[in-house]
Amino acid sequence: MKRKATASVSSSKAKRQRELEPDYCDAKSQRAEDGSVLWPASESAIEKARQFLKECAAAQSKALIVPDKDADGLSSGVIIYRTLTKLGLLPSQIDVHLVQKGANIHDEAERAAMQAKQPKYVIVVDQGSKAAPSVVDSVETKSLIIDHHMADEFPKDALVDESTSSADETLTDNMFARL
Repeated sequence: MKRKATASVSSSKAKRQRELEPDYCDAKSQRAEDGSVLWPASESAIEKARQFLKECAAAQSKALIVPDKDADGLSSGVIIYRTLTKLGLLPSQIDVHLVQKGANIHDEAERAAMQAKQPKYVIVVDQGSKAAPSVVDSVETKSLIIDHHMADEFPKDALVDESTSSADETLTDNMFARL
């Protein structure tokens, strides 16, 4: 026997409208008192990153890219890879380290795994930043932290722009459009 639809009084509540969050592209830049951009990246931070990547390619030494495993981290890692190869670094000199699930670049096991690849240059992409020891335990290795979130703590000896008054800044993913 088929059931018949019963006439019901609509007592369901109207769904509450979600508040629209601003699109990432609509985010306002943070600016210094003089009006210069602090976030997503100052011109001096972009220039430092540009010089770091040029130096890395010219050195023809081992480079290690350490991207986050999400869409923006992996795509940024590809941009770094392509930038380095376009600047002349041989693909055989570029390695990638993917951090294990549940770990971060500051864990001793991850630092040891990165050091085992013996990089002269490490480019950390979209991993966030915090006060920590050097990315790898080698005074010969140079590190660049690239992230799109504002931060005021960084691993020891990592390249950051120190021109801001209240906080250092990391270099951002979207700076590579200007390289």
